[in-house]
Amino acid sequence: YYTSIPGSCNFETQDEEWTTVCGLTQDTTDDFDWNISNSAVTGQTDPHADHTPGKGQRFLYVNSSAQKEGNRARITTTKFFPASLGVCRVRFWFWMFASRQTGVLKVYTVEEHGMDILMWSSTRNEENKW
Repeated sequence: YYTSIPGSCNFETQDEEWTTVCGLTQDTTDDFDWNISNSAVTGQTDPHADHTPGKGQRFLYVNSSAQKEGNRARITTTKFFPASLGVCRVRFWFWMFASRQTGVLKVYTVEEHGMDILMWSSTRNEENKW
């Protein structure tokens, strides 16, 4: 259901096309970038497939194994969401199995004058699953 509603993205695109297809953009001022993959990236505990049911295999990831504390990988939506109460929602699945290199996943909204407002964060997932 969630993969067919407007605004959804399952990253089943060519490597360089996910930003256009998914309506996302890489932050040019961050320290490292997001990529897509369809298999383990950094080790044996990485996911071997995405969360999308059916034929989906690709997922968006950052490889934090070579990063330093405080480094950021940031993507933003290319479309504005209208101000609302309970109407607009961001739904996503994430995989952050505990490791020394796992950082903090944060979701912000940016208000009209550019102020970032933290909406949600997670430091790690205690289970090896989406």
